[in-house]
Amino acid sequence: MPTASNGHACGFCGGGSVFARYDLGTHRILRCKSCTFMWLHPPPSQAELHEVYGEDYYRNRRFFDGDDKIYGYYDCFSEHPTKERDNHRILDRLSGFLDPPVTRGRSFLDIGCGLGYLLSAASARGFRVRGIDYNRAATDWVAKTHGFPVSCGDFMEYDGKACDAVTMLDVVEHLPQPLGALAKAHSVTRPGGVFVLSTMDSDSLVSRLVGKRLEDFRRTREYLFFFNRATIRRALQRAGFEILRIDSFGLTIQMNFLTRRARLAYPRAGAALERLVRWLRLSERKLHFDPRTKMIVYARRPVVS
Repeated sequence: MPTASNGHACGFCGGGSVFARYDLGTHRILRCKSCTFMWLHPPPSQAELHEVYGEDYYRNRRFFDGDDKIYGYYDCFSEHPTKERDNHRILDRLSGFLDPPVTRGRSFLDIGCGLGYLLSAASARGFRVRGIDYNRAATDWVAKTHGFPVSCGDFMEYDGKACDAVTMLDVVEHLPQPLGALAKAHSVTRPGGVFVLSTMDSDSLVSRLVGKRLEDFRRTREYLFFFNRATIRRALQRAGFEILRIDSFGLTIQMNFLTRRARLAYPRAGAALERLVRWLRLSERKLHFDPRTKMIVYARRPVVS
């Protein structure tokens, strides 16, 4: 059962009725009784955040060691082909919301562009792409590998032009000022333009059943805030967006990675599943997996007449 917690006010609604939804030992995830918003306490310092987003963020070979090693990616560099289909699925939906639904020549900004995989897919569709990311190693790699225009730094200080399409995938939960970042995202989306955001759905059925065993809740070195469908809807509307659609957000994943991630939450069951997959020679098989623990939101900046 959650335990009471005093002395913490909700940064979303200002409510003071807060309790610890999950106790992770060194950290707790607090929840507001009034609005259901959740956040990590204590949050990592700026120095700790800067340390996490280093060269090993996209190839963290200690990821499956658990505890404070759960951050970033085990090997994001090898995931480009795997992510390709998922990115095009997102772009299909995004393009359909553009008016008219034409991508060639349209401007596209990816906030938290990482290694540029979404930028690559968008560029292939004719978008004029640019990206921004906090991780210098990532932006250097994108510029060298793809040649796309990318900026390194704090998104809150970004001064680029507004774009027809703006994406922020798996980013808002990392940001010290998530509500301010959504307002900033509104300012860099053109009137009539489409904004796409993905983040954890902290109140989905699987999220609640797995609870603090879930990998997303255990990323205490990088995940600062946790939305559900109600709070992300209100946050985006508060920022000035019109909500178009909210879906669950799965991913294409190789079976051996899926079983290793299952071991993080359920060591014995995950190990048994890993042995079975290996025995069936399915370790290299890929599948689209959607446990409904993440959501993707499509929104529009309204045109003011």
